[in-house]
Amino acid sequence: MSAPAKRRSVQPQESKGSTSENLEDNVEENMMIDVEFEGRNPESSDFHSVKQLLQQLFLKAQVNLSDMASILVNQQSVGSVIKQVFNDEDDDDDDEDVDSNQVFGITTVLNITDQKSECVEQLQKLLLNLSKQHGDDNVFNFVNDLFINKKKPLALLINERYVNIPPAISVPLLQSVSKELTKAKSKNPANDFSYFIMICKLYKIKESKKNKPQEPMWSNAEEEIFDEEAEYKFEFCVKNEKDSGLGGSWEEGDSEMIPYRRVLLFSAEKLDSIINKIKALLN
Repeated sequence: MSAPAKRRSVQPQESKGSTSENLEDNVEENMMIDVEFEGRNPESSDFHSVKQLLQQLFLKAQVNLSDMASILVNQQSVGSVIKQVFNDEDDDDDDEDVDSNQVFGITTVLNITDQKSECVEQLQKLLLNLSKQHGDDNVFNFVNDLFINKKKPLALLINERYVNIPPAISVPLLQSVSKELTKAKSKNPANDFSYFIMICKLYKIKESKKNKPQEPMWSNAEEEIFDEEAEYKFEFCVKNEKDSGLGGSWEEGDSEMIPYRRVLLFSAEKLDSIINKIKALLN
């Protein structure tokens, strides 16, 4: 079942430039826009939007994202996509340029133990290579064992959305995934996962004489809780890749933000407690 709708206020970022040139634009951009989002079951028509979100997460990794997007949108028993809610009383003129089927995010899982597909084979190879390059021996051996040991089903937990979507929407979406997984594993033991792997986007300020090491900035704030509960983790820089995951306007003198990916591995038994911690934190 898809997650219930969440109504949040979204404030666009201010434009940069002289006051005289941008006064009218700034007045419009400083207005609070009341936007309602909801989680829905994915549909085949969501394919291109979901693929675009996956590209934002994986960048130029050698993974067939068309294959992955196809699996996710046809996997209607588990997972939700975020879409905007349009009311009947909304002015038609205001919605002319808005696609009612636009996907703003996706929260779902991909079985990477039982699923037989090109993208899963490529994903396993990618994660194994990354864990060897950027993790210690314990991390590499653990990842390798998960791929070999079919008795411990493993899933990729995908929690991806555009940066202007508030983190509060993650709670009902994650709760929905947890409930759907409970039903799914009662029908098929292959869905009784022992561990989840999660790829998170974060950013670090480039160190210099003026900038001391600081805590990373998470693209999805709630994923810091997953990080705290992870049993194994490793990270790597993606500075040389084209990254569309960080929005905002930057001025001369701003500290450079270096994009990273952090891979987390945590026990599936922790999922509900993690969701509860996120809920408590956001409340």
